Amino acid sequence: MKRVTMTHINAYLDGALDDQERREFEDAVESDADAKALLSLHRQHVDELHRLYDPVLEEEVPSRMLDLLRKRSF
Repeated sequence: MKRVTMTHINAYLDGALDDQERREFEDAVESDADAKALLSLHRQHVDELHRLYDPVLEEEVPSRMLDLLRKRSF
């Protein structure tokens, strides 16, 4: 890996890299202070988004919203 990009960072944080790609990414980040800082910043953003919005996934869907979806034809 020559240069760490946001595509690489997102794939890494999403767990979408295979073992070899992950190792190459981690090696590239270790040798690049800017990439390491950017990864850290984006990891914090992802963690904060999960903290804020994951609880919504556990909420019950309001019945009025379900009614609207049932009435809509796709």
